[in-house]
Parts: sequence; C-alpha cells; structure tokens
Amino acid sequence: MRFWLLLFFLLPLTTSVSAQVDAPFCGFADTMRYPIDGLVPGYDDFSIYRERFGGRHVGLDIGFERWGDPVHAAASGRVTLSNIEEWDTEKGVVILEHTFPDGTLFYTLYGHMEESDDVRFPLVGSCVEMGEVVGTIGWPSRGKPHLHYEIRNFLPNEGGPGYVSTNPMDLGWYNPLDFTELWNIHLQPGFISSATFHSVPALPPIQQSNGTYVIASENWIEGTTGNGEILWRVETDGAVTGLAVLPAGQVVAHTRNGQTLTLENGRYAALWHVDGLDQPFLMLDNEALVFPLEGGGLEAYNAQGEALWTVDPVSNAERLEDFKTNGQTIALGARSSEGDISWRLVDSSGEVKYETTFEHSPITAPDWNGDWIGLDGTQIRYFTGGENHTLGSITGTPGTTATMTIDLLGNSYVYLGSELLAFDRHGQACWQVEYPNQPGVLSPLMATGNGCLLYTLDADGMLQIFDTANGDLVNQLHLYSGGRQNSSPRARLLKVEAGERVQVSGGFLSMVTLDGWTLGGETATNCLLG
Repeated sequence: MRFWLLLFFLLPLTTSVSAQVDAPFCGFADTMRYPIDGLVPGYDDFSIYRERFGGRHVGLDIGFERWGDPVHAAASGRVTLSNIEEWDTEKGVVILEHTFPDGTLFYTLYGHMEESDDVRFPLVGSCVEMGEVVGTIGWPSRGKPHLHYEIRNFLPNEGGPGYVSTNPMDLGWYNPLDFTELWNIHLQPGFISSATFHSVPALPPIQQSNGTYVIASENWIEGTTGNGEILWRVETDGAVTGLAVLPAGQVVAHTRNGQTLTLENGRYAALWHVDGLDQPFLMLDNEALVFPLEGGGLEAYNAQGEALWTVDPVSNAERLEDFKTNGQTIALGARSSEGDISWRLVDSSGEVKYETTFEHSPITAPDWNGDWIGLDGTQIRYFTGGENHTLGSITGTPGTTATMTIDLLGNSYVYLGSELLAFDRHGQACWQVEYPNQPGVLSPLMATGNGCLLYTLDADGMLQIFDTANGDLVNQLHLYSGGRQNSSPRARLLKVEAGERVQVSGGFLSMVTLDGWTLGGETATNCLLG
C-alpha cells in the first residue's frame, strides 16, 4: 500500500450528524447565487459608516446605473414581504425566507426595486425558485439606480432601517458576500463545520481545545464562539502583530508598539515589552516564544515574560528575508546592505546550529524529519546534520512570491508564480504544471496532509486541491477574502490535521473545516488504495 507509513493521517473523522429536518412548504435552499451578475470586484460596503445616513450600512449596494435590470432570487424560498412602496420614494422591497437543509432560517432582502411592464413582485406566501426574477433595479430618490441587498436572520415582514449605529452583525445581519460563499461550501460534500466572526481578524484565527476561538482585530484580542458571540475582550496599546495559544489555553499576543501580554480567560497573567519587528513571533514545541529583532537577531521568552536566550544580529543586516519554524529549529534569513543573505538554523536553546549564505531570497520549508530544504535561485539545497547538500536545480525562475512545502514522503512542491512544480527528496523532477489561478502580489499558502493531496490558498480566497502524483487540479472552493476596504491577507489560514481535516480561512470573517478525503474524490481514494 502506497502510504502505509501514514497511519496517523488516516484516523477517522469525528463529525456530528444533524437531526433530520422536515422539508418546509417551499422546500430547502440547497444552493445560493447573487441576485445580479457582474458584481464589481473588490467592492463591499457592508457595515461601512456613512455620515450622510448617520450609521453603518446593513446591506450591500450593487448594480449601480443598471436601472430596470432584473433582480433574481438568491435561493429558493418563501415570500414574506412584497411591497412596491415599502420604502416610499426609496422604492419597493421584497423579502424571501430560506430554510437550509440543517434547519437554519435566513432572509434575503431586495430593496430599491421597481416593477416593469414584464416584471411584477411575487405574492406574499408564494414560493420562488433560485434565479427567479423578483423585481428590477429601481431608482431611489436619494441616490443613483442600484439594488440594496441584505441577508439577515430576523425582520421577515419589514424593510428595516438600512443603517444602524453599531456593527450590523451583532444585531442579526450578515455580510452578503461572505455569507454566500460560506453557504455554498456548507452545502457541498466535504463540509464539517464553520465559524463566523463579527470582527475582521488581522491574524489567522486560533481554535482552542474547548471549541472557542481567539482572534485579533485592530488593537483588540477577543475570545469568541463560532457564531461571533464575544466571551471576553482585551484592548492592547496598538495593532496586534502576533498571536498564539499555548496548550494550557493561555493566549500570548504582541503589538506593533512592543507590548507583549499573556492572557488566561481574558485576564492578564503576564505583561512585558519586546521591541521587535512588525512580524508574527514564533512558538517552539518547548513553548518558547521567539521574536525577530532588527538586524536578524532573536529574543526568546516564556509565557511569564522571562527572558530565555538571545541570538545576536547579523553584521550589516538590513531586513528579514526568512523566518519560520518546524517546532524544534528556526530558519532565519537576513539580507545585508551588500545584498547577500545570511541564513541560520537556530535550535530551541538559542544555539546557532548551522549558518550559510544565500545569493537569492531563500525559499525554504521544513522537512517532516526535522531537516530543511530550500531554493537558492534555481538551486535545490538540503540541510541535514549541520551539512548543506546541493541536490540539483529546477526548471523555471522563482518570482518574488515563490513559496514551497514538503509532504510526509519528502516530496517538495514549489509555487513559482505562474507554475507549480514538484520534485522528490533526491531533487529529481516529478512534474511541472501551469498554475490555474492568476498570479497575485502575495504568495499562496501551501500544505499537504497524508501525501496524496496538495492544497494551496490564494490571496483571493481560492482553495485549490491538486493530485500530488501528477499535478492535476482535483477541486476548487472559494471563500470570500474581503473587499478593497476590509481585506486582511495576513489572516489567511490553511492547516491540514490528522484524518485529512483541513482548516481554511480566506482572511475575512469566516473559516471552515473540511474533509480533505471527500474533496479529493477519486484521486484520494485511488491514492490510498494504490
């Protein structure tokens, strides 16, 4: 059997089975779409404060200058409000009630709508199918022609205020873009669970062993449930740049101003100061917290704020080029004023175990056996036992967003920008394919599980799954990653755990847990049986 060494990753998933829900009169909503086509990329005005209206927007304004264009039902459901004069000179409103297969109930609202010679609003109590026309884009008296679109869990029979004084999500509204993308994943095979936060995380959300979450948003740290209920909140002295949860449940955070704090159930357990870079700190397996310093130095502390060790800066170093860990060692690369890059491996006691020079920006990844592999330009370098071995070279030049990862069998996968390639632990090429998504300004996140599937998560929220045997694209899912005004690329999360359990966040309000075996389909099945 091809992967008999990987039994740890074949543990069965434990999932809860929802009780069977009786079908509602108008049936279940088993998929969702947007009410119009041609959404403006990056535009998202949900929860945006507008002084003109004295509040934060509870919906999404779309379809500007498209007066008379048809508006479609976002999902199948029942009409609970249909009034051409609901908002007076601001035009008509239709509200639809949707019941999802797990029994949850939501409402979509279509505002500023008008009727036409060919289109009439549906009758209250009637059933509509997804995609059915429910009105046309109208011309409200206080703005250009557009559609006001909401998703909420209350107010089935009235148009509502349009604006509120606080975060709309605290009151029962949802970001329509985030909600739609999340539920289209929720309704597919392979979905396990999800969490949606009411504040946009600045860093990857962390799930604790008790099922709750910790997020950092602006200068706040919050303990929250999966549905956004805030359990505790602590204000810091500035933007949070690093966040970690210790096995015992304590939370450690670091701010741009240097404040470092340890929290236990939202209460201070320690408070100290570390003048570091605007870079997340790393936590080693021995729970040492390691902070990068100017010039490529390091400082390590325990959760009580006690100094453990330091590593001196690199001579003439100007900026950090590499900073990651495998739990036991830290890879640290710093570029000097002359342009060369000093690269070190530092162990959990602070001892520099190996040091070398890279001519190009190091692209590195930890091997599962504790060693490290890296690209220096096109040269493949392997670091083991304090020695550097050149394994060969790759075809293609790594761009500024190049990144790599290694699976349990020692095969490496490299994203070059427009191509994806793989080579084995001896440096021999396995395959090279065109990357299916447009290259972005940020590197994708990459991860492997048992060795059958390779996952990448792009900055636009696209999760892509590849067959590690040949590079074929197996599946794609999309999570909303935020618009131009509210995106948080540093909050992206991609993690593959035991049983091919995949945690993903596009860097916005929602994260999902998925069954990688199911998403991998026949590729995963054939790999395990092959």
